[in-house]
Amino acid sequence: MTQKTQLTQVSSELQNLTVTKSHIATAASSYALTDLGTLGGHLCVAKGINDSAQIVGYSITSSGQRRAFIWSPNQGMEDIDTLSDTSTCAYSINDYGQMVGYFVSDSGQRKAFIWHETKGFQNINTESNSFSEAYGINNFGQVVGCAISSDGNRKAFIWDSKNGMEYISNGSEIESIAYSINDSGEVVGYSLSSDFILKAFVWKSDKGIQELPGFLGSDINMSGQVAGFYAVSEDNNRAFLWDRSDKFQDISTISGNVNLQFFDSEANSINNSGLIVGYSDRIINPEQELWVRKAFIWDSVNQMQDLNDLTYTGDDWILREARAINNHGQIVGWGNKGESRHAFLLTPIS
Repeated sequence: MTQKTQLTQVSSELQNLTVTKSHIATAASSYALTDLGTLGGHLCVAKGINDSAQIVGYSITSSGQRRAFIWSPNQGMEDIDTLSDTSTCAYSINDYGQMVGYFVSDSGQRKAFIWHETKGFQNINTESNSFSEAYGINNFGQVVGCAISSDGNRKAFIWDSKNGMEYISNGSEIESIAYSINDSGEVVGYSLSSDFILKAFVWKSDKGIQELPGFLGSDINMSGQVAGFYAVSEDNNRAFLWDRSDKFQDISTISGNVNLQFFDSEANSINNSGLIVGYSDRIINPEQELWVRKAFIWDSVNQMQDLNDLTYTGDDWILREARAINNHGQIVGWGNKGESRHAFLLTPIS
């Protein structure tokens, strides 16, 4: 199947999907895979997707440069025109096509940006920031990420065009990062206390910071459900689901509740239907304690499933990590295609 045919197929399938919470209560039984291609090099990673199937991430060019991209069913992959000709990376895109990420300045420092097709590229830093990255954006244009504050530590921030950049802080942490924000202005991330304990948090301007039982909050949906991961031992991370009723759930691994050293699962994204995606180690030889990283989808009925088992990938593909899921149930991430790392889009087909 040619890429043009794949783009047409995805666009057609998208027309038949609706953004309602009742549309997808469980994972699809199968998915169609679209290879997003690259910007000329041998590596491409998809980081975010909106409800119009616009996808962002980064790709290595033929000259070896890391560049942010936007991909759409009609246009395919396009390099983002920024103020810098150096490295760029995009992490998230909202339903209005606003993208956020970082670029590398002429002095070699990472700087947060926001971009839109009609408004172009905007550096959202203050002059004092020596480092910043933007990880999430909601449909009101509120951006979250982290920046180096005046005390020299990384601090979570929230930014909008009216108020500029403001730090999210409880006053006691020595480091924090914000990863996602929903349309209610709820922010999730993690903070590191002075006694070096990592805690996931959820924050809202009128309520402040609430610590969660987890290790790191990756994403939050409109129901206030948080997906992330926590530490079950010194060396193991496990994906979790938390909600506003303070219910905390370990969502296990693809191979079940195994306790092998370094055996992990991490949740990256949750949509408004409560579907969660991420990656999990999967046992391939229990006696030798061998495992491989696989992309997963989780729902409350089927629990965690290997997306490789739900997708015809052919002999060349192994889906390694699912990075984001939209409200149509479309999933993006990265995998190994032969000797290269490629970005993928999975679209429900049943």
